[in-house]
Amino acid sequence: MLKEAARILDEATRTRQIPGAVLRVDVAGQAVHESAHGVTRFDNPQAITTDTWFDLASLTKILATTPAIMLLVQNRAMSLDEPLSVYLPEMKTPLAEIPLRQFLSHTGGAAAWRPYHLRIDPNKLGTFEAKNKIRNMHLAETPEYRPGSRELYSDVGFALLGFAIETATGESLDRFVMENIVRQVADGEMDYLQVNPRDGIQIAATETCPWRGRVLVGEVHDENTWAAGGCLGQAGLFGTAAAVAALMEEFRSPGKLCGAKTVRAFMRKNTVSPEATRRLGFDSPSRVDSSAGRYFGPNSFGHLGFTGASAWCDPDKALIVVLLTNRVHPTRENQAHKHLRPLIHDAVVTELKL
Repeated sequence: MLKEAARILDEATRTRQIPGAVLRVDVAGQAVHESAHGVTRFDNPQAITTDTWFDLASLTKILATTPAIMLLVQNRAMSLDEPLSVYLPEMKTPLAEIPLRQFLSHTGGAAAWRPYHLRIDPNKLGTFEAKNKIRNMHLAETPEYRPGSRELYSDVGFALLGFAIETATGESLDRFVMENIVRQVADGEMDYLQVNPRDGIQIAATETCPWRGRVLVGEVHDENTWAAGGCLGQAGLFGTAAAVAALMEEFRSPGKLCGAKTVRAFMRKNTVSPEATRRLGFDSPSRVDSSAGRYFGPNSFGHLGFTGASAWCDPDKALIVVLLTNRVHPTRENQAHKHLRPLIHDAVVTELKL
C-alpha cells in the first residue's frame, strides 16, 4: 500500500473534490498498489471497489484506436505515410490528402472538436443512421490550419482514424478492437459498454448531462460518440484500472499485441515546436505543470481522459500509474483533478524511491 497516495485520494473524496477513484500502480509488470476510494455517485452512493468500471473517455485513443493502427501497420494493412484518402476514398476535401501519422500526432490540420450531435434528429440518436451521418460530417471537414505546422489536439482527427480502421478491416471499430486487442490482454474488464451493455458490474457515474437530462451510467460521456452509438475513434471504452494497466504494459514491454519495433515507431515525439508533447497517439509529459508530476522522465508516455481518467508509463523506471476518477460527476465544471494528478504521481514515485 502506497500510504501517501492513498491518503491524498481519501482526503479528495472525503472533501468531495471528486466522488471516487481507483489507483493502480505497476512496476516491471507487477502490481505494487491497487486501492479504491470514495463513491460511484453522490446521490444513491455506493462504495467504489477496485473492480469498478469507469468511462475511459480519451484513453480510448491509446487503448483502442492507436493499437488498432499499430496492428494494421505491423501487418501491412495500413501505412502511416499513406493519405487518409486511401482508406476513405469518398472524402474529397484537402484533409483527405494528409497522411495518417499526422492525425495520430495531432498535427494533421483537423479541428479540435465539433458539436455534430446537435445536428442529429433526436429520434435517430444512437442509431446506425446517426453514426453514418456523423461519419459524413467528418468526411466533409477541411483543414483548420496548415497541416504539419502546429500541434492541435483533435477528436475530429481521431474519429477519422476510426473510420479509416473500419474501411481497412471491413469490421466495425468496436468489433475489431475487442477481438484483436482487448480480449488478448484485458478480457472481461474492458468494453464499449454502450454498444455491449453488461450486467453484474459496477459502473462509476459521470455527468448529470444537461443535454440528455439524466445522470450518465454506462453511457458514453462524449456527446458525439454517444450520438453515434457508443464507439468512435476518440472515445467509447469503459474498463477497470487493472485492464488499463495491462494494456499500458503491452506498450512498455511489447509481446502479446505488437512487436517492439512497431511500438518504438509510435513513440517518436512531434518536432513541430519546442512545446509539442504528442507522440503517435500517445502524449508525453509537458515541460511545465505536467499531470504526471515532476518525476516522470522524458521517455514517458500516456494520456488523459476528460472524465477524469489518466494513464502514464515511465519505461526507464518500469513504472505504470493508472488513476481513474469520475471527476465530471455531477458536473464537468469540477477542475479539482488537475491539482490531484501531479500530487498522486509525485507521491507514488517518492514512496517507491524510483
